[in-house]
Amino acid sequence: MKQFRSGLLLLVVALALLGYIVLVDRGRQSTEEQHRTEKQIFRLKSQDVNWLRIATPDHSVTLERKENHWWIASPIRAQADDSAVSRLLTELEFLESERTIPAKEMGNVELLKQWGLTAPSLTLEFREGKETRGLFIGRKTAVRDLLYARAAQDPGTPVYLVNSAVVERLNKSVDDLRNRMVFEFDSLFVQRCGVEQAGNAPLNVEVVRQGTKWQLLKPLTARADATKVDEWLSSLTTLRVQKFVSDDGAALNQYGLASPSDQIWVDQKGEKAMEERLLIGSPVPGEPNDVYAKKLPGTAVFTLPAATVQQMARGFFQNVRDHHVVPSFSVSEVVRFQVDQNGKSMGFAKRGEGWSVDGEGYKGMVDAERVEAFLRSLRSLETKSFVQDVPSDLRSFGLHHPEDKIVMRTVEAGGNRPSPVELLLGKSDKDGTYVKNSLEPFVYHIASQWLQELPKEAWEWKSLEVLQLQPKDLQEVRLSFPGSSVAIRTSADGRILFNGVEGAAAQQAKAAVNRLCQLRAVRWLGPVRPEYGLSKPEATVVIQASRVRTVRIGALLPDGGRAAQVEGDSLAFEFSAAEYQALGELAREGSKSAAPRS
Repeated sequence: MKQFRSGLLLLVVALALLGYIVLVDRGRQSTEEQHRTEKQIFRLKSQDVNWLRIATPDHSVTLERKENHWWIASPIRAQADDSAVSRLLTELEFLESERTIPAKEMGNVELLKQWGLTAPSLTLEFREGKETRGLFIGRKTAVRDLLYARAAQDPGTPVYLVNSAVVERLNKSVDDLRNRMVFEFDSLFVQRCGVEQAGNAPLNVEVVRQGTKWQLLKPLTARADATKVDEWLSSLTTLRVQKFVSDDGAALNQYGLASPSDQIWVDQKGEKAMEERLLIGSPVPGEPNDVYAKKLPGTAVFTLPAATVQQMARGFFQNVRDHHVVPSFSVSEVVRFQVDQNGKSMGFAKRGEGWSVDGEGYKGMVDAERVEAFLRSLRSLETKSFVQDVPSDLRSFGLHHPEDKIVMRTVEAGGNRPSPVELLLGKSDKDGTYVKNSLEPFVYHIASQWLQELPKEAWEWKSLEVLQLQPKDLQEVRLSFPGSSVAIRTSADGRILFNGVEGAAAQQAKAAVNRLCQLRAVRWLGPVRPEYGLSKPEATVVIQASRVRTVRIGALLPDGGRAAQVEGDSLAFEFSAAEYQALGELAREGSKSAAPRS
């Protein structure tokens, strides 16, 4: 009982101590935190500062916060870099004194003059609400890398010794704090954009948003690649000023901006509707990698990387034009397509979740994955080059009366059936094949290798699943291989029997039977030919289920497989070499197990 009371007492003391820590000590700063706070010169919150001035004997900059953004109020009126101002205020907020000299230890004004505090080298003033405070930086100390500083100019204020590296980070000019973003649009609200090129070959390019797509309007009406347009807009938002040159907006001739070589423009709608336009001028003398530029609206002249802006301007048209040969479509919306090539026609139609084909030599279901892979390939097919936008003579490209083509029909959501799209296949040369779709006048040049994606025969895309049976439905499997044969069945109590006798290869037999139920061809060989040796097969597999299925296995193929055929089917397929070997060994093992013992 005494031990219980002692334990209970200890528990009460522990809980009381824990409560003290949680309720009393929780609000206290650690010794390290308290020491660091005591060293801070200012008690301020950077987010509450709404006005700031930085001054040296050579320059001065004043900033003010409006609607959660910082603006330079003098010596120019311009938008500030919010991040740069925020970093500066954070430095000021956590500015620490390495040592504090109380006012009573300073003696007279001559000492302040000696420390450079009567004519500061750097002055920072800031305002929280209506209260204005400041920091005045003097000379370096005789020892260590410290500077004299004071938080006010009245006689009762102490002097601080502060780290010179921190002070250097506080000494910012107009250019240090100026916003260097060239474009400030929100790409989600951009409705139109484009490029204007001057010179010997002037070019005006314009694209417009149409729902989730983009359309080229100039210099021709064509599809634009939405991904490439979005990437281009994104690259514009990363463009930054290299160097500010002038702010008066005058004398633009000397910068090549009175008649700019290129103009990049973006038209944004919505609450901040406006057009932003970038003028590209001449190269900067002595700095061939930079060019002069000017943003409208605005008066500032600045420099930008020449290679970057030239790529954005001069490469815009070829970059954003949609290189896909067939207008974008959804594979799931395709219900039928037809391939006409080399005098043969094959029609593929969707049947529920599957696909069927109607063609010479085969009519029936085909491999849905193979069909959809082809449709994805068709959707992603791109031109190597644009041959002619409006060709005057299709004959030279073999497209005036093409016999080879792909015709595709789709059904959109809501049951709308748009006109079928035809891809016309023209003549080929050493560099590729000319093609054209039925909806646009353009001639495209594609890699001839893509034509290998087209089915040559209807049976090529037949599903590789030769048999589709459930093992529980099997009654008997008979294997007849050279020199051996065996009948395999399962007894009522689950034993595997070889010719009615239980054998040692029961597990191998069970696995083989399961594989046979889902037998897959290596590939389809096409209509049965004499050289396949199927009229006098090397081996046979007879499967007794709801009906009898006989697989004939014939001649050896060059790759090691065997020609085979399901009796009653007109098509031959390749039976894998590994499966043939496994079944042959099972037939021999089963024959030995079932042989009568002497």
